[in-house]
Amino acid sequence: MKKTIILLAIFLGGVLPFGVLAASLNVELSAAPSSGPAPLNGVDLTAVVSGMATGNIIYRFDCLNDGGWEKIETTANTTYTAVDLCNYPNSGSYLAKVSVERQGLVFDGTIAILVQGNPNLSVILSASPSSGLAPLNGVDLIAQVSGSAAGDVTYKFDCTSDSVWDRITTTSSTTYTAIDLCNYSNPGTYTATVQAERGGLSFQGTTGIAAQQQQQAQTLYASLEAIPNSGNAPLNGVDLRATATGTATGLITYRFDCTSDGIWDQTFGSISENPKTAIDACNYQNVGTYIAKVRIERGTASAAEATATVVVGLSGTQDLSVNKLGRNLSDNTAYGETTISDPGEVIEFNIFITATGNSILNDIIVKDTLPANMSYYGSFKVDNVLVGGDILAGLNIGTLNPQQTKTITFQAVVAQATNFAFGTTNLINTVLVYNTSISRTDTASVNVVRTQVLGVTDVPTGVLDSAKIAMIVSITATILLTYFMLLRFYVSKKAYTLGVNEVVSSAKEKITNLLPKEPSEKAEQRLNKIIEEIRNREKNT
Repeated sequence: MKKTIILLAIFLGGVLPFGVLAASLNVELSAAPSSGPAPLNGVDLTAVVSGMATGNIIYRFDCLNDGGWEKIETTANTTYTAVDLCNYPNSGSYLAKVSVERQGLVFDGTIAILVQGNPNLSVILSASPSSGLAPLNGVDLIAQVSGSAAGDVTYKFDCTSDSVWDRITTTSSTTYTAIDLCNYSNPGTYTATVQAERGGLSFQGTTGIAAQQQQQAQTLYASLEAIPNSGNAPLNGVDLRATATGTATGLITYRFDCTSDGIWDQTFGSISENPKTAIDACNYQNVGTYIAKVRIERGTASAAEATATVVVGLSGTQDLSVNKLGRNLSDNTAYGETTISDPGEVIEFNIFITATGNSILNDIIVKDTLPANMSYYGSFKVDNVLVGGDILAGLNIGTLNPQQTKTITFQAVVAQATNFAFGTTNLINTVLVYNTSISRTDTASVNVVRTQVLGVTDVPTGVLDSAKIAMIVSITATILLTYFMLLRFYVSKKAYTLGVNEVVSSAKEKITNLLPKEPSEKAEQRLNKIIEEIRNREKNT
C-alpha cells in the first residue's frame, strides 16, 4: 500500500521559491510466506520506503495489528526485512502492519496473511448385502470419501483384509461402488477394507460381512394348562398357563382366548417369560364344557396353538366308588373278586377308583391292608405308570374330576406252605380310599389251598386232616412192632446162619410187603427207625 504526503511550507511574508519540492514518505509491506497451512511460523515482514523525505528511518512491525510492536528498528536503509518475525499457530486471516517514521513524517503499511487448516481425508466403507446365508456371493463394497484434501481419489479394495487388493481404481468422485466384488463361500464373519488416497494423504475404512450357516427351519410347540380345569358354576378367576418349546429362540408373544371364540382376551407381546401364566384370565358363569386356547409366536417358526378343557358343573355332592379285583399272576388267571392260589404264588390286585359325584375330589389317599401270610411284592402303578410311594402306608393320588377313574395296580406274594394248615385258607385284602370329606372301602379274597399226598391219590387236607393221618400212622407202627416181637426168636436164630445183613434185608422185605405201596413220609421214617433198632439188637446178641 502506497501513500504520498506533500508538505507545503508557507512562510510569513513570502512563499517557497519556485523549484523547491516538499518532503514526502510512503512504504510498501510484504510477507514471506503470505499464506500456508497452520501452524504458519517464521514469517518474514519486508518494508520498502520511498518518498522525498530524508534521514534515518524508524521501522515498527506489528504481526497482528493489535497495537503491540513485535520489532522496532532504526536504519538509513529504505528496505528492511524482519526475519522470522511472525508465528501463526492457528488457521485464519491475519493483518500484519508496519509503521515508518522519517524526517518527521509517519506512514503505515499493512499486508494480509492467510493461515489455512491442515488438509484431511477420511473414508467410510459399507457392504451390500452385509449378511446372508453362505455361500454369500456378489457383495458390493461402497466407499465414501470426505475431508479437505483435494485432487483425484485412488480406491483400493480388499474383500478379506488379507493385504491383497482385489480392486484398485482412481477417479475424481468421492463415492465409488465396487460392484459384485466379493464372494464368501464358507460360513463366518469377514472384514473388508478400503484404502483411499488423495492429496498425498491415505485413510482406511473397514466393514463386517457375516456369511451365516444354513439352518433348519425353527420349530415351535405350545402347551396350555387351565388352573383349575373344573369346578362348579360360577367358576371365576381361572389361570391359563402356556409353555413354549422347540428350537425357536427370541422373545415370545402369547395370546389367550378363554372360550376359543376367536377373540384374544389377553395378549403379552415380546417377552422372555416362559412359561407364562395369565392370572385370573377367565370367568365361566354357566354350566358347560369350555375350550381355552393359546397362540404362541417366536422367532421365525410358525405360530403354535394349544387348548385346554375347562369343565363347569352344578354345585353338588362329592362321592366315589371303589372296586377291587385280584388275579393269580403265577397261573395267569383272569381278574375276579375271589382268587384261588397255592402257597408261594404271586397275586396281582387292581383297584378302580371313580369320582361318581359332580364335584372335584382333592387329595385322594389310597391305603391297602394286606392280611397275614401275604406280603407286598412291588410293581406299584397308577394308571399303568410305575410310581414310587408306599400304598401300605397310604399314597396321595391327587385330584379326581367328576366321572374320572384312576387305576391302582400292585402285586403281593402268598406265604409258603408251612404257614398254612392243610385245606383252604381264605385271605381277605382290604383297601381304604378317602380324603377329608369322604371314605370308601372294598375287599378282594384269596383262597389258599394246601394239599397232601395219600397213597396214589392227591387228597385235599380237608378230607384227611393231620390228626387223622397221625392216628393211622400210629396204628400201623403198633402192628409192625407186634409183628417184630413175634419174629424176634426167628430172626435171632437165623442171624447166625445167614448173617445179620441177610436177616435184616429179609425182614425189611417182608415188612415192606405189609405196607402200602406208597407210605406216608412219617410211616417211612418210623420203618427206618425200627430197622435200625433190629440191627443194633443183633449186634449186641
